[in-house]
Amino acid sequence: QRYNQAARLAREHGLTAELQTLSLQAPADMQEDAAKFFEERGQLDKAVQLYTKAGHTQHAIELCFRHNLFDQLRDLADTLGPDADPRVLAQCAEFFLDHGQFDKAVTLHVHAGDYGKALDLCVLHNIPITEEMADRMCGTTKLEDPSDERRRIETLLKIAKCAKRQGAYHLGAKKYTQAGDKVKAMKCLLRSGDTDKIIFFADVSRSKEIWILGANYLQNLDWHSTPKVLKKIVEFYKKAKAPESLAGFYEACAKEEVDEYRDYDKALDALREALKAMELARGTATSERASVLQNRISLVERFVAARRVVKMDPQAMVDTCNSLLNEPDINDAIRVGDIFALMIEWFASQSDYGQAHQLIEKMHGRGIELAPYLDAELIDTVYRSVGANAPVDPVPGRGAGNGAMVGEE
Repeated sequence: QRYNQAARLAREHGLTAELQTLSLQAPADMQEDAAKFFEERGQLDKAVQLYTKAGHTQHAIELCFRHNLFDQLRDLADTLGPDADPRVLAQCAEFFLDHGQFDKAVTLHVHAGDYGKALDLCVLHNIPITEEMADRMCGTTKLEDPSDERRRIETLLKIAKCAKRQGAYHLGAKKYTQAGDKVKAMKCLLRSGDTDKIIFFADVSRSKEIWILGANYLQNLDWHSTPKVLKKIVEFYKKAKAPESLAGFYEACAKEEVDEYRDYDKALDALREALKAMELARGTATSERASVLQNRISLVERFVAARRVVKMDPQAMVDTCNSLLNEPDINDAIRVGDIFALMIEWFASQSDYGQAHQLIEKMHGRGIELAPYLDAELIDTVYRSVGANAPVDPVPGRGAGNGAMVGEE
């Protein structure tokens, strides 16, 4: 009764703000009366609020539609859930669609169970698909009816593809997995760059293609300083029974050891592992590749042996180096600059600057850049000692025999 009296006084004296405040706390019938009052006087935002509060959501929505109360409808739509009248949800969705509010339209179509329309809008207008939305669209368990299950899988694949395009790679991978396409799931994960998840997925997947994809991805990481990654690369190639790929990885290891660390001992170990892998493969092409590997191993073994006898038998070292420089396939196995550097450093250490100078000239004449192999101070010392000016390095990449191992890309 007190509410009625207060509301009557507020209406009589035009105290609309007070009337609205009172009505929000009043019983539903009073809220409806107040809503009608505001509607008759054109204060539609207040009418919509009170109609909604009184439980007359449909009428509130109709007011919004009729008078293009966009903001009020947006707020009202936030209160609608799956339990709302499907017709109301559909009406609201169409309204937002007409006004370019595609995210709202998608949410309402999902609430209404119109998953196909919701997904089409996501694809067409690049509306982000959340995991909750995706699970509602297609469920998380297999359906018993074959035709229903086929439709569910089609929806899963569509969601996965859309998620992938949007950069939601984990969601895409999850939906591809639920749809039974683990290879696409793996490719989606690879795009995410989440190494731990990639390794885990490859570990639990009994698929040759997935193991190879995982190993190929891991090769792009810093496997040299991450033993776990190196171990997984080898493990995945072995599981996939891919000896040629494994051999290729070991060859890459050898190249890394040479190019980055000048560690020919480790490079030799890697080449031997590559040869072991190639011996497991079959075919004429692999046999020829194994023969090439064997030749590379032989050349590296000779160079490693020469480095070991520098102090004990320097002449043997020099003879071996000169012999290696005459090998036709030397660039396949050893950087020519390293062979020259071994001899030059030895002669310089013995103050035989004449010999060191001749070798630097030969090295320079082959178009080999000096800086990666010889210390600048050493070069200056040698040339000062023979009364000559130190040479200027050639432009990198020009000239034959630049010291890089053949096969670099």
